Amino acid sequence: MHKRLVNELRLDFLIAPQGPLLIKSGKEAGADPTLLDMNFVRTHHAELGRTVYLPGSSLKGAVRSYCEKIGRTVGLDVCNPLKRDDKKDGTKKGCGFELERKLKGASGTEIYQKLCPICRLFGHTVMASHAWFADAYPTPETIQAVNDTEERDGVAIDRISGAVAVGPFQLEVVTRGVFQAQLAVRNFQLWQVGLLAVALRDMTDGRVPIGFAKSRGLGQVEVAYQKLQISYPGQFGQASDLDFGTDLYGATAFGIEEDYGFFPEEPLPLPTPRRVEAEWGRVTLTFEDAEEIEALLKATVQPWARYVTQSAGG
Repeated sequence: MHKRLVNELRLDFLIAPQGPLLIKSGKEAGADPTLLDMNFVRTHHAELGRTVYLPGSSLKGAVRSYCEKIGRTVGLDVCNPLKRDDKKDGTKKGCGFELERKLKGASGTEIYQKLCPICRLFGHTVMASHAWFADAYPTPETIQAVNDTEERDGVAIDRISGAVAVGPFQLEVVTRGVFQAQLAVRNFQLWQVGLLAVALRDMTDGRVPIGFAKSRGLGQVEVAYQKLQISYPGQFGQASDLDFGTDLYGATAFGIEEDYGFFPEEPLPLPTPRRVEAEWGRVTLTFEDAEEIEALLKATVQPWARYVTQSAGG
């Protein structure tokens, strides 16, 4: 599945906090009086210098968790990726933990067939992910506002007495600015893009908060699309029967082995036909209008709906 690259989608988008946001660094103040009890994660960027940022792992984790919720809601057989045992609690054991024992030494096709829909997209311990999230750094125009963090006080409440159990403690939060993010999906099926489109839409609607203390109102963000590129590598004329300017093609259109158990899909007509750019054997379509990008992502929800209709309960 990962030996060939037949299609790739790259989405550039902006993430703007809609209230306090905290991605914990894991470092406590200790003896340093300049640090708060819970500090925002930081790194050194080649151009921006020392700055807070949103780790790609945090973004991917939030989106994956929400996609799992969507899958269970519509009746798909979705595993609990953290579950290691066979305890009967209403959830399926993590695909990776299950297959490491049952399919030891199996081929990639055999493993991929056994993965649940979410693990097919986001991966597990036995299969690499098809979705990739870059670290999101502040835009140059808003870096000063982003790094001008605020201090919030918090307490932990005893669930029995209702009194303060721990605290007060101090949180370092970001409340302003904009982060530049990027999502890439390689060898995608159309239904997978549709699932991601639903998750991104709900993130803007406040249903997919990120970071620490989400149940306390932190982590609300807004997403704004900037640029979408769809590319098909290795197109030196052998696939001339495919009309890249008018249709969107999933992985099954390029003859990838059927042994993987792909869901059969037809090409999806593009809401807005595009001029095809071909260079070095790579065909690329570029969308830079936010409304056009949203229309294309919305169109991929149709293949997602067909996948759910035919796969739920299977």
